[in-house]
Amino acid sequence: MSDEDAEKRTIERDCMECGKTIEITVYEDDTYEGGHYFGEFTVPDEDSDGEYEKKGEWEGHDVVKWTGDEKSYEYWECDDCYCSPDQ
Repeated sequence: MSDEDAEKRTIERDCMECGKTIEITVYEDDTYEGGHYFGEFTVPDEDSDGEYEKKGEWEGHDVVKWTGDEKSYEYWECDDCYCSPDQ
């Protein structure tokens, strides 16, 4: 089996900047081509029964924690947005 035949899979993700669908090839060794990955992040799920609860203060500002569910997202950018001087 040649290197070109090594196991790979294709995944689709949306660019977080422009919304374009990106086709990403992921190889057996977890390297990839076809986009720029910046990691995962979570945001509060406003549809859940959560609220912001004050946990303390820091330098005159409230420190709060979201008590509800969170949504997780992967941050990807397409080549156009990643290379754009406007970003």
